[in-house]
Amino acid sequence: MRSNYAHLILLDLVIYETHRSGYDPVKNVQDFWDKYSLSTIQAYIVALQPETSDKEKMKDNSQLTEFSVDLLRILIAYFMIHARQMDLGKVSISIEVNKEEIATSKAISDFFRRVSPSNTNS
Repeated sequence: MRSNYAHLILLDLVIYETHRSGYDPVKNVQDFWDKYSLSTIQAYIVALQPETSDKEKMKDNSQLTEFSVDLLRILIAYFMIHARQMDLGKVSISIEVNKEEIATSKAISDFFRRVSPSNTNS
């Protein structure tokens, strides 16, 4: 199981780490932009797309393609806001949409914090 699903667990852990004491989203943003250039981000998003020669995969690929374009667009936009020293406070994001998911991830994070012998999630 470990080799088949470890990469998926890493994606879950990214959500749970937001509930850790000392979580620093600014550091995550800084680390991301220190690690990846815009061209690298674009290349990775392209690499995540299914094989284009497989017509069956491509038929159901429109949502993934749309998401990938939106993801690249938002990453570039955040970068440009920072580069141009624009006020990010002008960006209005609805928190209501994700409140339930945040509450659920916190409950799961809290559970693992309680049962973990090493208690690495705090």
